[in-house]
Parts: sequence; C-alpha cells; structure tokens
Amino acid sequence: MSRDESADGQPRVPWALRKGVSTTITLGALVAAAAVVLAVWLTRGGEPAPAYPSGLQAVTPVPGAQVPHQSPIGARLEAGWKLTLVINGTTIPASELDAGIIQLGEYFYSPGDDKVIEKLRSGRSCARLIATPTIDIEAADFTYEWCFTTF
Repeated sequence: MSRDESADGQPRVPWALRKGVSTTITLGALVAAAAVVLAVWLTRGGEPAPAYPSGLQAVTPVPGAQVPHQSPIGARLEAGWKLTLVINGTTIPASELDAGIIQLGEYFYSPGDDKVIEKLRSGRSCARLIATPTIDIEAADFTYEWCFTTF
C-alpha cells in the first residue's frame, strides 16, 4: 500500500475535494461577507458632516448643538482666509477674536466682561461668518450661517 492509497486500496481524495467541504467553505465565506456588510451598515449612523464651503474646515459649536451661554463661537479656516464674525446680528471686532490661533486659521470669540457680547442669551443663537481671501485675491468671499442653542 502506498501513501496515495487508503486502507481499502482506493486512491485518497484530498480533503478539499471531499463531499460537502467546498460547499461548506463557500457558504461560510458568504455568511462572513454578509456579516461584514451588515456591521458596516449598522455602524455608519450618526449625523453626516455638514457641507462646508471650500476654505471652511469647521465651525464651533456645530450646527444644532446645545452649549452653555459662555461657550466659544467661531471657525477654523484654511490658510489664506480672514474672518468677520457676526453673532445674533452683532459684528465681533477682530481685536476680540482671542480664543484661537489666527495664524493657523482659528478664529473664536468667547463672550465675557468688557466685550461686545458679555453673555449669549438663552435659547436659539445664530452666527454668520464672512471669509475673505488674503492670498488668492481672485477667490470670492464666502458666507456661512449656522444656529445653535444656548442654556
């Protein structure tokens, strides 16, 4: 008897070709693929990121957020833009944009004593930014508005 024969003299069949093995492996792969697709579908929830205009990376607080009335308000812009910030109809002087690193495009305003807005009112507040290019002077200004709730 050689290594390629079974005890009854029949040729040995490789395990992968035995009856039912390939079917089981195929079904197992399909079930695993379906589980991966289901897991991705179930975990992709949450709010989609807001569509910001080109040049705007993020705003704070995010649109629709609920924040304390002393929270910073502002935006992070790409390099080459400067910002004018208007909160509830009040234009914030550039000298009061102090809670970010302007050289990195971070412009934030924190309400406080001796500032144009000492405290945000409770309830709905809205902010608007006007971004003006400083490097590519042929780029157009853009405006972005968002609202949030303060408590």
